[in-house]
Amino acid sequence: MNYDLLFSSQPNKIELAIIGVSGFNHSLFKYGVRNDKLSIRVLCGRNIQKCIDAYKSVGIEENDILYCTDFKTGIKAFKAGKSLIFDDISLAMQMPIDIVVEGTGSPEASARYILAAIENGKNIIVVTKESDSVVGSIIAKKAKEKGVLYSLADGDQPSLLIGLITWVKNAGLKILSAGKASEYDFIYNPKEATIQVQEQKIAIKDFEKLWDLGADPIQTIQHRSEILKEFNQRALPDLVEMAIVCNHLADFDPDSPTFHFPIARAIEIPDLMCPKDMGGLFNGEKRIDVVNCLRRIDEQSLEGGEFVVVACDDEDTWKVLKEKGVPLSRNEKTAMIYYPAHYLGLEAIFSVLSVGILGLPTSSINPTPRYDVVARAVKSIPKGTVLRARGHHHIIDGLEGIVLPAKRIDENVQLPYYLADGMILKRNIEAGELITAGMLDPTDYSLLWSLRKEQDETFLT
Repeated sequence: MNYDLLFSSQPNKIELAIIGVSGFNHSLFKYGVRNDKLSIRVLCGRNIQKCIDAYKSVGIEENDILYCTDFKTGIKAFKAGKSLIFDDISLAMQMPIDIVVEGTGSPEASARYILAAIENGKNIIVVTKESDSVVGSIIAKKAKEKGVLYSLADGDQPSLLIGLITWVKNAGLKILSAGKASEYDFIYNPKEATIQVQEQKIAIKDFEKLWDLGADPIQTIQHRSEILKEFNQRALPDLVEMAIVCNHLADFDPDSPTFHFPIARAIEIPDLMCPKDMGGLFNGEKRIDVVNCLRRIDEQSLEGGEFVVVACDDEDTWKVLKEKGVPLSRNEKTAMIYYPAHYLGLEAIFSVLSVGILGLPTSSINPTPRYDVVARAVKSIPKGTVLRARGHHHIIDGLEGIVLPAKRIDENVQLPYYLADGMILKRNIEAGELITAGMLDPTDYSLLWSLRKEQDETFLT
């Protein structure tokens, strides 16, 4: 694909606003300003100095940067070519911008800012997967009714996996499964006889005996999981991302509410991520799951990469592709098509160009709420506990996520994970219980709750 030709039809620069200038959006801004089809002169954030520093880092003089607190000043400065900063998102959305990229990471703030963009007639590209996992369908519907586009952002796994799946589909291949590598590799050091995941390292004797799948791959996977049980093998953000893909592509489903999460080498993915009658883990085709990537310390990482496993249903084709380095299963019945990484804001630039020039999202037009990541207790939690989401991925202490078919919120029905944030337990909760609305005493029902109720009424009859 020649991207210069693909995006050549835009005569004027796309005016882009970015909400949140750290993390994912840092690279989007830093490199987006180098794209001659983009103009980024609206930055939004709570830390004004951080926004000033971002502008200055790309060569903008401080006297050309303005912190705006009213509409008249903002419009005048924008027309004069100034680079603007806002901590009032509603005000920022009134500027003459074409597209907004939202990347706050906070589900509640994300929902509020997305609606502000839509209500002001702006196309919106969403990085915060947590909000999409709860209310993405109703927000996409509102955007369509307003005549603007709602898109997930390339650079994060849901949109990238949707792109890979649809590429594979259009190539005419038969898809058996799709998924991603988890965010954190399991790194084996043969000299030290250790396995390391992030900062946690443990000594493992005789692990080389489990390095290959052996005669019984499923048993090997089970042994790996057991011997490495000190490590967390299931991560909430991975479940959220794959549930989102299920909601944007109607023909993919989890094989299990907790997913399989095998600890597997990249070359083993085509052996494992396929139906049982082909030697794999799944009960059928078009399953979606996550792999904990196992690698030696001197091997390339796969963390956060995306894959599709396909059937090798033409011998001549796959003989040639195997010679070209495409990973095939040991029985040569399946193969893996994959992206080895995700490139964050660098790839989000292409979502901006797709929305702004082609008029197309890089996710789907009409997502439907097929699956929810719901909250389940992993320990006893006493009555009166305030459930608080903390950290980068908004983890609530004592709760895990599992993926179940979406249902309307009710007193006695499973609750989407992020709706539990800020709620107070009305009774003691035991390990293994699904959290329901009836267990919670809200400090205050949020916009996320309101949107979810509207989504339920619209889609889940």
